[in-house]
Amino acid sequence: MLATGSYIALADHDDILSPNACYELAHAAKNTGADFIYSDEALFANDWHSPITGHFKPDFAPYYFTNCNYICHLSAFTKKLFFEVGGLDKTMDGSQDHDLFFRIIERANMVYHIPKVLYYWRVHSGSTSGGVDAKPYVEQAAINAINSHLNRIGVEGTAVKGKFPSTYKVEYNLPVNSPLVSIIIPNKDHIEDLEKCVNSIKKSSYKNHEIIIVENNSEKEETFTYYNELVQNNNNIICAEYTAGFNFSGIVNYGREFAQGEYLVLLNNDIEIITDEWIEEMLGLCSRDNVGAVGAMLYYPDDTVQHAGVITGLGGAAGHSHKYAKRGHSGYMFRAATVQDLSCATAAMLMVKTLAYDEIDGFDENLRVAFNDVDFCLRLRAVGYSVLMTPYAEAYHYESKSRGLDTKGTAKERMDGERSLLQNRWGEDLLKDPFYNPNLTLDAENFAEASVLPRG
Repeated sequence: MLATGSYIALADHDDILSPNACYELAHAAKNTGADFIYSDEALFANDWHSPITGHFKPDFAPYYFTNCNYICHLSAFTKKLFFEVGGLDKTMDGSQDHDLFFRIIERANMVYHIPKVLYYWRVHSGSTSGGVDAKPYVEQAAINAINSHLNRIGVEGTAVKGKFPSTYKVEYNLPVNSPLVSIIIPNKDHIEDLEKCVNSIKKSSYKNHEIIIVENNSEKEETFTYYNELVQNNNNIICAEYTAGFNFSGIVNYGREFAQGEYLVLLNNDIEIITDEWIEEMLGLCSRDNVGAVGAMLYYPDDTVQHAGVITGLGGAAGHSHKYAKRGHSGYMFRAATVQDLSCATAAMLMVKTLAYDEIDGFDENLRVAFNDVDFCLRLRAVGYSVLMTPYAEAYHYESKSRGLDTKGTAKERMDGERSLLQNRWGEDLLKDPFYNPNLTLDAENFAEASVLPRG
């Protein structure tokens, strides 16, 4: 090898480095000592001064990377580590960088992301920047690279094609003991919503589950009649009564006391699940040792996205990823179509490892209505667990688009107080979601660019 530097950066012959690329890589290497470094990028057709789009990436997101090589260009790694892992593997041609990055990251002491555009990727008919149709063997090479990675790290699962070209899905082996899953549903009246929710659960292909309905001050006689019918006709459904005033955190914690499962599912009563294999999809991820919670893809009744994960910092606190995007949209750089590493996910439909729930003492009952799931997920991450979202577990959430925020009277005071509690607890970290990017806006939930791309 002719390279004499301590780091190696791979680039294509027909693409362009930004003027500050080498400086930024060297600066990051010197100040962090990271073995592996990557940057943001932009795509252009004819003139790199007029890019088509920017790709503003998250900090290292291992599950996202497994399902989509979002790192790509510009990346650099130590020459020492490059040789230790055996360099490029010609049998992985077409996905050789994805394979190489897996092998390097598996051994790297640190993976560091520079949130700046250091590489301009030319889009043309012979490049995978314009899609994998130009190189049809890429797909199989990527699947081989992912499966080899899983085998090396001792994870039982198989990679398959994803929802879109250049995306993949790992079908993880489920725990052999088919663990019990406890589904906790807070409820007050609204039995039509609850019945729709329960009936959708009954369609689940995973049968080892129980349902715990936490009744909270219902006022209608027909509600209790329905509860009695459910309990009498279903040996896996119980009803527990929480008599204090509405406190979502308190209700969920109370429901946990009755749960027998190794995994909990927190589920709003206005959810209708539309994926029969939803438990398997979430359990395959949640059963990973390092995963604490897994969220789902939720839609409004008009088939637009209500939730594809939560981004902290949006609106000064937190907001939902890809809100109002059309169902089936790939999202920003496939982020609505692949399993995602996130800071948070909504508790409207959230699977949680029971041991992890108990480790952090459940939900904070000072956050009665708002931001309790954000705080819960941040506390999971603070003790080392990952939080994920899978687009392969889907449901309708009948929360009204037009309901709006609590903007009047005591409701506003309560909302403001709970927002302040969240902000005071997490400080500036709340505004720096590692799975977002500082070049993206905090004023909308659509991954819009907050700044223009650097010009030459």
